Amino acid sequence: MLKTIFKVLLGLVLVVVALVGYLLFDLRAKVPDDTYPLAAPLAVSADPRPVLIFGASGATGIELVRLLRARGDKVTAAVRASSDRSELAALGVEFVVADALDAEAVRAAAASDDFRAVVSSLYCSNCQPSVDDVGNINVAEGARAAGVPRMLLVSTIGAGDSYQSANLISRYILRDILPLKTAAEDHLLASGQPYTILRPGGLLPGKTTGRGFISEDRSAFGFLTRGDLARIIVAVLDDPGTVNKVFAVADPGITLPWDIEE
Repeated sequence: MLKTIFKVLLGLVLVVVALVGYLLFDLRAKVPDDTYPLAAPLAVSADPRPVLIFGASGATGIELVRLLRARGDKVTAAVRASSDRSELAALGVEFVVADALDAEAVRAAAASDDFRAVVSSLYCSNCQPSVDDVGNINVAEGARAAGVPRMLLVSTIGAGDSYQSANLISRYILRDILPLKTAAEDHLLASGQPYTILRPGGLLPGKTTGRGFISEDRSAFGFLTRGDLARIIVAVLDDPGTVNKVFAVADPGITLPWDIEE
């Protein structure tokens, strides 16, 4: 009897060890051989027109605004009437009141100036309706109606045709978000609005490394800090060759999510 119990327990331990090993292997970054030759952001933007940002008060949005303003870019933040504007105001941005879920308000915001680009880093894990699909679709339609030269959408690896690239843990955690991000991507791709879609892998806190790649390889997966994502967004905005393309974004120096520099 004890021998049988021991065999069963040993079998369970081996299964658990194998499962953990597989998950750790699946979690590792997948750096592609083919990456886009993205140059570092320009010291001064070649286009003096402002950038309109939806999601500017979020973690990625704040980092992006900080970088754009540091080099002198004009930035307009689309915010809800109830949003806390203090951190953005300190960076010297302009504001336009537009809830992303209000299609008419978004349309008016996009038409309120001669914007060179609209950036959406909208994200909400428990909003109903969700900005991840409805909000981003409204931004795409607003940008198209206003004739904005480009919309840059921050999506995620696992959305659209990159579903198989995300690891099992990411797919489970983002199981409710991925279909919404996919719907937003699909709408933008079919809208006729010039676009760039960036799909970061796991977004981490930590020090900005200055590394990072973008790639059209749909097998790519990895991690990066929000500061590095913001830096890459600025570089992409500077590069007209990235228009009408979809890129995975990650830091090749971060193999696993705990390999971050504090």
